[in-house]
Amino acid sequence: MMLNTHLGTNSLLWLSARLGSQAALALFTILIARQLGSAAFGEYAFVVAIVFIGNMVTTFGTDMVLIRDIAARQDYSRLAPSLIIQLSLSAVFIAVTFFSTTLVALKIYSLSLIPLAFFTVFTSVLRGQQRMDLYAILGLTTAVLQLFFGILFIQRGTSIVTVAILLLIVQVAAAFIAWTLCRRQIPHWTTSRDLFISALKVSAPIAVLGILTILYQKISILMVTFSLDANSTGWFSVALRVIEFAKIGHLAVFTALYPAMAKEQNKGFAKEWIVLLFAACALSAFLFLFASPIIFILFGTDYIAAVSLLRLLTWVLIPFTVNTLLVLSSLAVGNDRPVLYASAVGLFILVALNMWWIPLTGIAGAGWSLLAAESAQTVVLIFYRNRASITNRVAHEFSQST
Repeated sequence: MMLNTHLGTNSLLWLSARLGSQAALALFTILIARQLGSAAFGEYAFVVAIVFIGNMVTTFGTDMVLIRDIAARQDYSRLAPSLIIQLSLSAVFIAVTFFSTTLVALKIYSLSLIPLAFFTVFTSVLRGQQRMDLYAILGLTTAVLQLFFGILFIQRGTSIVTVAILLLIVQVAAAFIAWTLCRRQIPHWTTSRDLFISALKVSAPIAVLGILTILYQKISILMVTFSLDANSTGWFSVALRVIEFAKIGHLAVFTALYPAMAKEQNKGFAKEWIVLLFAACALSAFLFLFASPIIFILFGTDYIAAVSLLRLLTWVLIPFTVNTLLVLSSLAVGNDRPVLYASAVGLFILVALNMWWIPLTGIAGAGWSLLAAESAQTVVLIFYRNRASITNRVAHEFSQST
């Protein structure tokens, strides 16, 4: 079963580079986890989670709009307004962070939202043009650069502040490299009050979706941090990182699939669905069977408590695959309402179950909550997809009869 030629080439190219970049990121994570220890690694995971949420909030959905505009119509009119929106929101988030926390590492790393705004706009152009070759090179270069700096400067006993400074430098370098690769791909930069307002209106629904999505992805780490201790956060973060590593093949296809869906909106992409679901099942079985040696070899004995959690979380890959395919197919045609509903339901269930189960069963409760929430999203998305199919079929039959 093969992907279509263009999508397959893009996906394989992105996958090859993504494998390299994820290998570098995995080594960086292993380096951080081993050198900092489980407690300090938990603090690191908390800081990264907060900035990750900040990045999604300040992106405000403009990246998905840009990709859709460029892929479908070669429309670059929202480039400048999107950058202005991201920079403005980033400045607000940074200011709030500086006045609301005493964590120096979080203050320093929050500054990376400024280069991340440029990075997001430039990479949206590359993805919209389906220049996955340049996008792949950028991701690989950034990951290798981060690993290189980590090997040079992170030793046993290194403080979280040093790590935050390192990550900030990497983000600045990544934004500069993205501009270098992207500048020839941008035909023009224009802006006006009308374009700015238009960008805000079009991006707002996707921004809400993005905020719900990122809260969904990171809320468990935050709730484990506040409900348990730093060691538990470290164990939970390690298990989640392994799951993230396992997703790289799927993410490679998703990255290439979204602009293809936006361009060919009437195509079902059935073969891609089958390949991705089969791969998700195989990965889940593999991780379940080999969870113990994976954790022990990669992270050491300090993280052996994460093994049982990893065996549980590995089954998240299956509903995650279905959810992402349904989300991309909806966003590609501008139908974001079902995605918003599903995200809201998933987040509500995740928070409610975390509040109930984490105090009772520790990090295992967080794992079960995540699996339940992911499954609930699948049910909601399939319901709306089936309802839309029935509505379209009835409308078609009615038009034929008249």
